[in-house]
Amino acid sequence: MREHTILFCLAACCLLVCGCPTSPDGQAPDVAAEQLDPAAKRLGPYELDSEGFITNWLIVGPFPNPGERPDNKGFHVDYLSKYGGEIKYVPADGRAVAVDAETTVKWQRYASDDSAIRFMDVMHLDLDWEPEDILTYSACWIECDKDTDVQIRVGSDDGYKLWIDHKLVGTEHVYRAPEVDQETYPMKLSKGMHLILIKVDQDYGSFEFMLRVVTGEGNTAPGVKVWN
Repeated sequence: MREHTILFCLAACCLLVCGCPTSPDGQAPDVAAEQLDPAAKRLGPYELDSEGFITNWLIVGPFPNPGERPDNKGFHVDYLSKYGGEIKYVPADGRAVAVDAETTVKWQRYASDDSAIRFMDVMHLDLDWEPEDILTYSACWIECDKDTDVQIRVGSDDGYKLWIDHKLVGTEHVYRAPEVDQETYPMKLSKGMHLILIKVDQDYGSFEFMLRVVTGEGNTAPGVKVWN
């Protein structure tokens, strides 16, 4: 009994001195999330392509998107809620996300040969040809060498939600074929890193998106690099 009391006191003193573990925002960590999320480093910098498209991404999925148009349900489900939610989430290569109680998927890097990110070509997603009723998340960081005015221009099949620096800047719950610059989001970005997170949903048919960073005239934004 005396030995148990001594051990208990030592453990209590250790907690008082060292404190309980916390996440970077000062909150107690989600233990399950901590177990699922190994550390990872960003790679880069990569260049925008000649038209300003980002071709280097981190991608995770697939996640379920059940229902019939116009009410596919996954579009409104925050599959990152266990890890702080879509609005706070920070991705990393190798970081795991629970789809359900039995399934996890991991963020992995993907580099496209052209402007479009066609999810059927992303091998780690392991998708059938023209899958139905699913969605994915894609992310990267853009680094600006100075404060700059840019336009983020998006095309998608089907709809998407877009966050820049943890702020929801665009929501398009649509069913369509992709075209270049279907939506444009003008913004002023400060010097440094900026996180882009985009959630793209799929009803049926092709499944892809394209996103570019350009000037107001539609030219590749100067001084912008990409990391993932």
